[in-house]
Amino acid sequence: MITGDTKETAEAIGKEINIIKEEEIASGSFTGAELEEMSESEIQEIFRNCTNGKGGLIISRAEPRQKGIVVKHLSALVKQESIKLIIRTK
Repeated sequence: MITGDTKETAEAIGKEINIIKEEEIASGSFTGAELEEMSESEIQEIFRNCTNGKGGLIISRAEPRQKGIVVKHLSALVKQESIKLIIRTK
């Protein structure tokens, strides 16, 4: 889930709609600013875990350039690992 909401609000919504479990929050919930501070390999690992069913992923307080980082890494995974990507907007 990618949202402009605060981290706390995003986590509450994510738990309510079963995107992320309480025990996954420490390793699966990041702000856009936190994402930008990560190395390429750290980001790849986070997305790989998410797409391999090892937990949910929430990116909160995301700005357009940070959403670009997400799209870049998910697109690479779609090509490398034959996963399906569904994007839904309001």
